[in-house]
Amino acid sequence: MADFLSGVGGTFVFSDQPAALADWYADVFGFQWQAMGDSRYQMFLAADRMDPTKVLDFHFAIMKAKVPLPPVPAPVPEPTEGDAMYGDQPFMVNVRVTDMDAALAHARSRGVAVIRTQDEGYGRFAWVRDPDGRRVEIYQPIPGAFGG
Repeated sequence: MADFLSGVGGTFVFSDQPAALADWYADVFGFQWQAMGDSRYQMFLAADRMDPTKVLDFHFAIMKAKVPLPPVPAPVPEPTEGDAMYGDQPFMVNVRVTDMDAALAHARSRGVAVIRTQDEGYGRFAWVRDPDGRRVEIYQPIPGAFGG
């Protein structure tokens, strides 16, 4: 890593309906939002839930798009094999959870369709779509899988 680089500070998602999208993330994943600067909705994470001694300096913002956005491509049918879940949209949000089964049960109870699930040696994955049509990846890491 270059001496001047300290990491990624956040992610900015632009939407034609930022309030509705922020409400969806709050309802499905429990995001807590604050108004800051030009962004109406932002989430600040103070600590890593997997290791509370690690403080995170990261934010996730949903902001009003300045121009109407084209629809996010939704493959039909959804990909089902290999790494087909990646590369067919401009970006993907990865939401980290501590209990995949509880997260998926909660999402389903909110009417969210689970596209696919996949278990790997280092974590569990699932994919859903947000109201703007973006595929969202849900990730539950396996503690110690990467030596940490």
